[in-house]
Amino acid sequence: MARRALSSSANETVPLPEVDRLLMNGIRSIGYNDADATIMKDAMMWAQLRDNNQGIIKLTSGGLAKSGDAEPMVEFDSPTGARVNGNQAMSMVVLDRAVRLAIDKAQRANVGIVGTWNTSQSCGALGFYTEKICEAGLIGLVFATSPEFVAPFGAKQPILGTNPIACGVPTDKGLLLIDQATAAFPWFGLLEAKTAGREIPEGVAYDSEGIPTRDPSKALKGALRTFDRGYKSSNLALMVELLAGPLVGAAHMNKLAAKNWGNLVVAINPAMLGEPAKFYKAAGEVLDRVRTAEKLPGVSEIVLPGQRESALAAARVRDGSVPLERNMLAELRVLAANYEAASARAPAAVGGGEQRTNALLEQLLTRLDKLEGQVMATAAQQQQLGKQQERLETVAVESLRAANGGR
Repeated sequence: MARRALSSSANETVPLPEVDRLLMNGIRSIGYNDADATIMKDAMMWAQLRDNNQGIIKLTSGGLAKSGDAEPMVEFDSPTGARVNGNQAMSMVVLDRAVRLAIDKAQRANVGIVGTWNTSQSCGALGFYTEKICEAGLIGLVFATSPEFVAPFGAKQPILGTNPIACGVPTDKGLLLIDQATAAFPWFGLLEAKTAGREIPEGVAYDSEGIPTRDPSKALKGALRTFDRGYKSSNLALMVELLAGPLVGAAHMNKLAAKNWGNLVVAINPAMLGEPAKFYKAAGEVLDRVRTAEKLPGVSEIVLPGQRESALAAARVRDGSVPLERNMLAELRVLAANYEAASARAPAAVGGGEQRTNALLEQLLTRLDKLEGQVMATAAQQQQLGKQQERLETVAVESLRAANGGR
């Protein structure tokens, strides 16, 4: 996993419920609905708790901008495989659906292989999704491509994506979770370093002329290198490029403009090759052998992949807070405040509408009262005229009788 080292003075410790609220509202501020925002928030919080560069910086750097409102669509569906057309829905949401689909197929048919294409944002930390596969008792492999950010070995031109790989293996001694990019440094790490105003490590990037640089701004105009700065990591990046690119229908040229990035998800049920319990036990024994291997001079502990990150996340959950870089936190608060202000105005508008409706009803009732009064007044006048007419008729009759001698 990509980790960052920040001085305590550059951080502000924030309670987890507040971070959760800020992140959720920040995501909502750019137009995502509750369901999608929840998936995105959970993925980014998972990363943030582990000091993984796939956390909040993805939002504050503008990397989650919406590209469409269509729903993902399953294509080429079979008992053991499928392809998901993202239809430009948010990549994290699309990959989450692909993982659930792969899990279901592996539980039914022992293996599930699902590809995704036609998405154009970062899908976040692959370990988040791989862990979900392992929680179902399955072995998980997840691959991802991205735009041309990384130069192959011997080149200065970016051709490959950061092309991360994640592998998760459940054992009776805990989860082994490997989550790493094939690049020497995360692309979002460049954005984070630029935001924080600090240099990047030596030897991870070139500027546009192919000269090594520690300036994140120059690196963003140049290229990242693969993780061992040699041909082996370049070969691995190329493997991911092919499996999570052309194989799943994703773009392999001009990927940033094409807005068509890919993922490949593989879920394997240990029952396909034997008894799961025996596998979990044997796999746990392998982890123990690695942990207890004879150490080199000066080495106090052999750490398994994902071990430190998992422990760090657990500690922060227990403490109920997480340190956040101050500039990034300030940007997050602005985004969240924008959404909260807009939400506060909406009920007011509704309330104003209700007030206008009530005022109109009052006017109508007043008019009805006046009409009723006029009708009642008219009825009273008619009654009075009727009485006068009766009196006149009586007078007329009496006058006639008098004139006829009382007859």
